[in-house]
Amino acid sequence: MIKVSSIAEKPWMPAIVGMVYFCFGGAMAFALFYQPPLETANISIYVLGRRVDPEAPLHQQIASVVRRYLAQNVTLTDGESFEMQTSLRDIGIGIDLARLERSIEILKAGRGDVARYRRRYGGGVSGRIDVSLPIKIDYERIESFLLSLKYQYDMKPADARFDMERGVVIPHRDGRSLLLDETIAKMELALSRGLARIPLEVRRSRPLRRTEDLSRIDIDTVLGWYETPYCQMKKCWDRNHNLELGAKILDGTIIGSGEIFDFNAALGPRTEVRGFRPAPTIEQGVLTLSPGGGTCQTASTLYAAAFFAGLDLVQRRPHSRPSGYILLGLDATVTYPHINLLLRNPFDFPVVIHYKVADGKMRVEIRGKERRREVHFVRRITQIIPHTEKTVEEPQWPRGVSVVTQLGIDGYRVRRYRVVWEGSHMVRELTENYYPPTTKITHVGTNPSLSAKNFVPPLAADDHTPYTVDKRIKFYLDEDGQFKKIIASW
Repeated sequence: MIKVSSIAEKPWMPAIVGMVYFCFGGAMAFALFYQPPLETANISIYVLGRRVDPEAPLHQQIASVVRRYLAQNVTLTDGESFEMQTSLRDIGIGIDLARLERSIEILKAGRGDVARYRRRYGGGVSGRIDVSLPIKIDYERIESFLLSLKYQYDMKPADARFDMERGVVIPHRDGRSLLLDETIAKMELALSRGLARIPLEVRRSRPLRRTEDLSRIDIDTVLGWYETPYCQMKKCWDRNHNLELGAKILDGTIIGSGEIFDFNAALGPRTEVRGFRPAPTIEQGVLTLSPGGGTCQTASTLYAAAFFAGLDLVQRRPHSRPSGYILLGLDATVTYPHINLLLRNPFDFPVVIHYKVADGKMRVEIRGKERRREVHFVRRITQIIPHTEKTVEEPQWPRGVSVVTQLGIDGYRVRRYRVVWEGSHMVRELTENYYPPTTKITHVGTNPSLSAKNFVPPLAADDHTPYTVDKRIKFYLDEDGQFKKIIASW
């Protein structure tokens, strides 16, 4: 029979078990956490490529190295065509000297997390150690610097396009955008390693049409065209400048197969900053001065050319009053960004817009591979609405002085057809246009005590040519590219 002894019978056993556990735990802790001292005499510590002399005062050495580093210029680069030099102090970069000094002292002592990391990953106890710089960043200052740089650096992508006058291709331009947060992170990493070239983080974008794409586009054939006249007198020079500027921006624009041309997006804001000048324009039926005055003629001439080229007329609004430079039913008003002109290319090949402004005429051609459609323009005035008159009394003007500041123009209701022939297939499109009447406004002086002699009215007279219109008209572009006009018989 086996006899089981109790612990009470062997009082020395708990002490032995405890001692075994104590020794085992101590051995494990020693194996895990003991760090033997480094042979510091064999360590070479470098800061920015300069060896730290263990015998010389540490603070003076690193302070001298850091001052020289912060005073030098660094190069910001996007890795391609952009480079910019600046000093680190100018962009709010500094070095934490106290932290750098502590790191070096730990390395010299051969202990601590930094020493263990270098022993594990730095090539052994006798290798060279290059200390990373603890960077201090003035984030408000560097963000201000990078925002200013971004304003100069960012570019939208630009499609390749044709220079129709010179017969050459204007190359495409890739878009680029500076990413601020990512650039700051890259700068911090590069500077901590003492690099003199700092990469910028950039997002790049490709244009829709690249230079090599244009070699495959055939633009030898005129699919449709239209011309409108413009005034060449000195008073019209600002308006003519806007015509030339708009034509220059839009000339050579490509509309791919199935693509929609957006006039406002293509031309952009009509502002003085972009070079447009104040000139007469019609706003809500009233003649006023506005930057980009005359742009409606640029849009109307394009619309008429697209009409006869057989492009799809997606969106267009007629003027609030007839325009003397173009027939009723072929005009198009535009106002950035709300009132727009949209055209669609229905063909299986690209087409190109070609503008020419010279000798009192604006001409637009739609060019492409081949002419497949013959387009007839048919228009009838269904109602003429007489204009009203309004007299404004001016008590500060001499009696008998009067100025017509707005000519009276009758209103019209217009029924317009576009008849499109493609082979034996014919489509007739009907559009109803309304041009409201324009009130004649006359300012009349009423003061009998003032003399009319040498008095100059402060308001200018409306000197536009009175508008006349045929009630019924029909014409088309023949096979030779010439317009044939016929007075309609109905």
